[in-house]
Amino acid sequence: MNKNEIASFQTKNKILMVAKQKFIAKGYNNTSLQEIVEEIGLTRGAFYHHFKNKEEILSELIRIIQNELADYVEKTAMQSTDRWEQLIIGCVAFVEKAIDKDTIKILLLDGPSVLSWQEWKRMDTENSESRLKELLLILQEEGIIKKVHIDYLTSFISGGLNELAIKLSRSQSFDIAEIESSIRMMLEGIRKYG
Repeated sequence: MNKNEIASFQTKNKILMVAKQKFIAKGYNNTSLQEIVEEIGLTRGAFYHHFKNKEEILSELIRIIQNELADYVEKTAMQSTDRWEQLIIGCVAFVEKAIDKDTIKILLLDGPSVLSWQEWKRMDTENSESRLKELLLILQEEGIIKKVHIDYLTSFISGGLNELAIKLSRSQSFDIAEIESSIRMMLEGIRKYG
């Protein structure tokens, strides 16, 4: 990269960092574009060189968070060599990471309410759901889970984990062992024995 490209990359990252901090602290709707550009020391014209609008910043942050979350889930799940346990561990890891204040506010609360549902769902499908579907296909091919419609199963599990994360984010306390037990019991219904 040349100097201009490096400077542009650094400015874009500053915009994302400042916007993320403000969206987490105040929420998307309570953060003005003016606040973001003033904190960085940009003019609006310079800002528009990097993003079209505030919604585009949110969309980029969601994409980044989804990738980080998916990587975290995959890395955590790979601590086991047992594919069934990888599914359980991955689901629990998703919930643990998704309820983090830096994740939940942007990804599961502001994201679906600001972007269209279709756009948010498309992004979720391309990131988190695609990796879950991949593991479920492997589990089915290896005879670990019953023959089921993988797209339906993926949506069911992903939607349930998203809802669980939202519910837990509003709780004062929770027991991660109880969460794991609940996830395990729910998923036992698809497990194939014998």
